[in-house]
Amino acid sequence: MQELNIGEVVTDGVVADSGGAVLQKKKRSINRAKLQDNIWGWIFVILMVLGTTFFVYFSFIVTVILSFSNYGGGNIFEYLGEIEPFRDDALYWYKRMFVDETHSQYFWNTLGNSFFYLLGIPVGMVLSVALAVCMTRDIKGTNAFRVIYYVPTVASAVSLSLIWKRLFNNSGAINEIFGTQIQWLTSTDGVIKKITVLIMTVWKGLGGSIVLFVAGLNGVNVSYHEAADIDGANAWQIFWRITMPQLYPTIFYVLVTSVIGGMQIYIEPELIFGSFYASNTTPGGQSQTSPFVSYIFGEVNSAGNYAYASALGVILTIIIFLMTLVQFALDSRRDK
Repeated sequence: MQELNIGEVVTDGVVADSGGAVLQKKKRSINRAKLQDNIWGWIFVILMVLGTTFFVYFSFIVTVILSFSNYGGGNIFEYLGEIEPFRDDALYWYKRMFVDETHSQYFWNTLGNSFFYLLGIPVGMVLSVALAVCMTRDIKGTNAFRVIYYVPTVASAVSLSLIWKRLFNNSGAINEIFGTQIQWLTSTDGVIKKITVLIMTVWKGLGGSIVLFVAGLNGVNVSYHEAADIDGANAWQIFWRITMPQLYPTIFYVLVTSVIGGMQIYIEPELIFGSFYASNTTPGGQSQTSPFVSYIFGEVNSAGNYAYASALGVILTIIIFLMTLVQFALDSRRDK
């Protein structure tokens, strides 16, 4: 508190005596240590802020604009500066993806493939929780297993895809080990091909999920376990009734981020089965393995149709946003 002499009054930082005469004006001192901390903080995050602003927010705004345009390549800033850069029918590309028979088939089939790959999320989460529980036990060599399971997460997607093609080849290790003759990579059944990618994505994503679940399990209050054990609860009851509720925030985070990442899957099926409009389509024009992102890049690489690809990107953004919104809505209902 500010100390005043008897008879002094403070009004808006001005000190006056009881007669109203101004005595002095108090200046608030600058906290130099706090200012220095703020400056250093901005120095460390400025590149991230600028990168996010330009490559995420600005890029998304430009993508929305181009989705209503005729843009087919060239200097994008010159194109945006033109007087009439838009089509007569601004919704042309959005109508095309839903009305045109060929493009509508591509749209729904690649979108369906992306949703199919999401089936690996619950499988991966169950395996991650199980392995995380094992790694929190006092088992010899636990640290080595943590490294082994995390290696695929940091490994190159190109190298992993090449290894996967060798493993699932007709004469590869998978068929040799299990004594099967499944044509994982050359089958005419698109489901078998997608299962190959599904297995790979589950295996590749285990490491990151395990690390998060191990951290979540280490944060569980042990006193609850001890109380339940005293009350006669078995190991399954303790895990399901006590551990899982406390692990829910981690589960929710992994679920949301996995859905967002899963809808953007592209590299794995692209490297294993080839690019869109190439080996992934049937004579009927329906993609077997290509996800929705592959369709977006296929429009750009094969036809240079940047405007239509932008419209597809906007639709994908809306889909991911709605899926995330539903998850948060269900989470809020659970809290209530």
